[in-house]
Amino acid sequence: MPYARFEKLVIAVGFAAIAGSLFFSYQGTVVIEEIVAQLLLLGVLIGAAHWGRNGGFIAALLASLIYIMMRIPLVIESEGLTGDIAALLAVRVLSYGLVGIVGGELCSRLKYLFARLESSSSVDDWSQVYNQQFITRALETVLGQFDRYHSPFSVVLVEIAPALTAELRPSRHRMLVRGVANHIRNDIRLVDEVGRLDDGRYLIVLPHTPRDGALVAAERVSAGVADVLGAKPDSVTITLLSAPEDRATIAELATELRTESAAAQEGSSGS
Repeated sequence: MPYARFEKLVIAVGFAAIAGSLFFSYQGTVVIEEIVAQLLLLGVLIGAAHWGRNGGFIAALLASLIYIMMRIPLVIESEGLTGDIAALLAVRVLSYGLVGIVGGELCSRLKYLFARLESSSSVDDWSQVYNQQFITRALETVLGQFDRYHSPFSVVLVEIAPALTAELRPSRHRMLVRGVANHIRNDIRLVDEVGRLDDGRYLIVLPHTPRDGALVAAERVSAGVADVLGAKPDSVTITLLSAPEDRATIAELATELRTESAAAQEGSSGS
């Protein structure tokens, strides 16, 4: 199942569940604050399903603040924070946190699980994000969409200085690769794609993202990766390409990656 379809399914099920909860809890009186609370939960679910754990966390934090602010009059009316009101606030905040953080993490993991189930050769063993062959297909897909519909998109290449991993044991190197991949995966939207290339670089495909928005994302990813590595910022090199400005260069990159993948596949089958 493509993740975009799964995302729509999750949101539809969440909407139906919340609508059903509101319907069956109706007892002749309408509590506006609780209706808003349920709608906020739906917003957190959308944030988690679309942006992953980080987006879910931000959505959960905003929803919690909004709900607490809505309930301030109730605290004033009760002349203080009673046990019942504290429990009500705690349950809401906890539910937002579970849906946003846990749900976002689960959705991001399911995305790559679906890819692995669809094709056992689509996920890189070390990083657990897409491998070069699969991310190349994703790159060719957005190129095709740009050529047909002129939808802007951007590509970010993340390169780590070889000196940081040159002397590491394989187990430690693998752990570092996984940590970097997890950070990038959690720092981008779930509609974005990230893969690890055969030469160790990471390729991020940002659909419907013009250069300005991609630059913000690239700088954030670069700083985060350096932090994960415990290295200086200049140890992480970022290359940003956007369509339409760099369409030809992106096409050349896709062709190069496709050729390398085909050569590697022929070599493995021949051996």
